[in-house]
Amino acid sequence: MVSALSPELCVKCKGRLWCGLSKCPLLEARRRTSSLRLKQAMEGYSPPSFLVGWKGYPSVSVTPLLSLEKPEAADSPKLWVEMGLTIDDILDLRMATGGGSTRGDVHSLFEPLQELALSRKPLPIDLYFSKPPRPSPSYGIFPPFGFRGRLARVELAGSPSTDPLLEKISGDELKASEAIVELYKRGRDVYAISKALSAGLLGRQRRLVPTRWSITAVDSVVGDALLERVRQSPSIDSYMLFHSDLYDNHFFIIFMPGPWAFELVEAWAPKSFWARGREIILSASEVGRKRKEYAEETGGSYYASRLAVLEKLREMGRRASVVVLREVREGYYAPLGVWQVRENVREALRRRPFVSDSLEEVAERCRELGMRVAWEKWRERSVLLRGRQRTLYE
Repeated sequence: MVSALSPELCVKCKGRLWCGLSKCPLLEARRRTSSLRLKQAMEGYSPPSFLVGWKGYPSVSVTPLLSLEKPEAADSPKLWVEMGLTIDDILDLRMATGGGSTRGDVHSLFEPLQELALSRKPLPIDLYFSKPPRPSPSYGIFPPFGFRGRLARVELAGSPSTDPLLEKISGDELKASEAIVELYKRGRDVYAISKALSAGLLGRQRRLVPTRWSITAVDSVVGDALLERVRQSPSIDSYMLFHSDLYDNHFFIIFMPGPWAFELVEAWAPKSFWARGREIILSASEVGRKRKEYAEETGGSYYASRLAVLEKLREMGRRASVVVLREVREGYYAPLGVWQVRENVREALRRRPFVSDSLEEVAERCRELGMRVAWEKWRERSVLLRGRQRTLYE
């Protein structure tokens, strides 16, 4: 379902881009799924991947996923960035990925999900549907996928090559938050950890966790663990500006001297996917204390970008007040999921920063890098930029 578009407009438009997008996500998805051979019984490989829905909780939909093309790359955001894949490339992979859905109570663990979550490599899978699945492009907080049907039965055709550490920790009597932090400290990435949490492998009270909740929970818990060390580190002594522009999402990340504080401000161009024809600016922040309430306006993007920032500060052994300015432009015609925010910010923070003793010079450098939204608009919406005073050194 593509909820950002108006059904009435789509019926009249028929792909003529009256919505203002650079491409029609519905037609693009249809083009990519039209040649798929969807049958009542399908065999292939799971990347490994699955989805747990949230609607109707604690009764949720459970969807093991099967990829018809390149399963080793079909669910690997880090690899997508390393390979330099475009939005079109990623959609080619993801529209050939889909699955079968069934419903169950979150306390009734669905065994195939645990095996998929434990597997380090693509796993042979057979999906049997009550009738042949149909192309059903879906966009949201997770990577998009192309088809779905009602699941009658699922069989894993091989034994998973399991992660011994994940297998061990899933058997320990640790709180979910403790297990998450331990896995991260020992080198497991947030993608594997969120799958394990979603499949009900972590925590003393085992239950399925909706995918969108598990992604944000892992970003938040790991970020909080990193923050304990960052708070105690010395402050940076100059302004630092980092920049990246993957998938026509342009990030301007400003590290400022001072105590830990964080803010994400997003500006959606009128012709970008979620904007519906008008410029939208959203923001969420934590200043002086850790944020307790969910960042409703910016959602999972807040926690994904915060995690990437805290990873960088821990690596530097410093603390800072940080503003992430995100410009979403017209080329982002199909949302890829919250992972792209995390990886976009990580990519920016791997690059050499612009360093200055003046915030005004940072603002000027943003303009030179092609920032479209006026600096004054950012300041109006940003708590940290609006309240920024000159330091004694300045």
